[in-house]
This record gives sequence, C-alpha cells and structure tokens, in this order.
Amino acid sequence: MLERMYNPEDLSPLELCVMGVLCVGLPPSRAAGSDTFRVDHVAAVVHGLQSGEQATAFLGPDGVHISPAFGQQLKAAISMLAEKELVTPQEGGAPAAAGGFEAGLAIDMVNPDDHPALLDRYLAQLCMEELFKQPAVYSFLMERYSASGEVWRRLREDGYQR
Repeated sequence: MLERMYNPEDLSPLELCVMGVLCVGLPPSRAAGSDTFRVDHVAAVVHGLQSGEQATAFLGPDGVHISPAFGQQLKAAISMLAEKELVTPQEGGAPAAAGGFEAGLAIDMVNPDDHPALLDRYLAQLCMEELFKQPAVYSFLMERYSASGEVWRRLREDGYQR
C-alpha cells in the first residue's frame, strides 16, 4: 500500500500551525518554568496571528492558557493529523520532548490532546517555513525559539541527554 504524501497546502490552517509549532523545538514547559512554552499556548498565539487576529484571540482570560473553544478546535486538528498519520497522540503521563517523544525524559508530563508526537518531520519543517513567511508569526516564533535555546542549554548543563 502506498502512503499518502502531504504538502502544507493539503492541511487546514490549524493543522499547518500545529505541525509548524511542533517543529520549532520547544523545551518542556515545566523545565522552562512557564506555560508559555506549552505547545497548545504557542499554537493558540500562532493561529491567532496567522488568522489576522490578535495574538490573544484564542487564549483564555489569563492570557496564558487556551480558551475552551480553541481547545476543542485543537483536539479536532490533532485528531485529523493523527488520521493522516502525521502525528500520534501521546498517552497522558508520558514524558514530553521537543517535537516528539523521547523515552526516559520525565521533565514534563503531557496532556495527549496538547502535545502529540511528530511523525513527519519533513512536512513539519515545510509547515514551519510557511508560518515564518508571516512577519508577526515569525517574530513570535523566533522569540520562543531564542528563549528555548537558553532552556535547552540549562537542561544540557544539568545532564539532559547524557
């Protein structure tokens, strides 16, 4: 059986957003000490920006956690990506890693609806590049990427991946 190959234009805007965000390489939010590193938070901000709305359009009143309505949209998008075999939901309580699953990393426990494991890294890279074409999205994601670098440096100094 031939596997279907997808391109960014085959995905909905939210699916493209999720794939691109998973490719950024976010550190575990608990290790970063901020829920603003959570995949669902970053996806909500990016989706707001890519939709031409405010960065906070899909966040709740605290400006950090996602709104319940966006949470449902995100679940549906992740479900569609899983059906396309582009991501796989992780079981609750599984350790999270940047853009996927790494056995033994027990720093951040994930909600399977918020942080799926990435299965198609090539498509995710293409999706991230599509997101980068939008100046507001580019600025936000580069800020998250830059801040992530400091967290990853600290984690490695503390013995992560040795």
